[in-house]
Amino acid sequence: MAASPPAPAPVPAPPPAPAAGPPTTFASLPAAAAFRVPLAAYLAARPEFGGVAVGAFVFDGGGRLLLVQRAAHDSMPLRWEVPGGACDADDATVLHAVARELWEESGLRATVVGALVPGGGGDRLRNGAAETTPGVGHVFFTRRGLRMCKYSFLTEVDGYDVRLDPNEHQAFLWVTEEEARARRCGDVAFEYTFREQMLEVYEAFRLNREKREREAKQVPA
Repeated sequence: MAASPPAPAPVPAPPPAPAAGPPTTFASLPAAAAFRVPLAAYLAARPEFGGVAVGAFVFDGGGRLLLVQRAAHDSMPLRWEVPGGACDADDATVLHAVARELWEESGLRATVVGALVPGGGGDRLRNGAAETTPGVGHVFFTRRGLRMCKYSFLTEVDGYDVRLDPNEHQAFLWVTEEEARARRCGDVAFEYTFREQMLEVYEAFRLNREKREREAKQVPA
């Protein structure tokens, strides 16, 4: 008697699809009031800039930071950074650009756009001279010569299920401070996009550590 064919293996259910769009409501700190304005209004007050870029520093519950690896076909291929990008005219405010870029690049949804992470101490050289915006952001120039300033924020999220956009990034890591400084996580060695990004990572760990210490003191014994 012929043996019965094996039963087909069950097909695992696909993961739930991410929400249809980036969050439009989230909390922010009073210190971020200057960024609760549309891009046009911000640039009108800062005419020295031709545009604004933003970044999101996301830590998980264990104090590890999310880093994403740029796609091999993109500029700065295979380098590592935090989610972020340019603020668009369609963004309701500069802070909404943070939430949108984070969602587009990682699938994570911001609940709080928190403390501003001071810039990395200066921008890349242009005509042999570097500009700095101490304690605020860092200035850089696009390939077209547009003068930009990037502002990055500690950002809290409602979960840690990362979903990358393969057009922009191809891998992600959750790294400890020691791993971030060693530029190695397990078997993965990594390089940051720029020195400024590396220095901002170090500063973000300091700010997040201080934040966690303040919160621990507020918890009743």
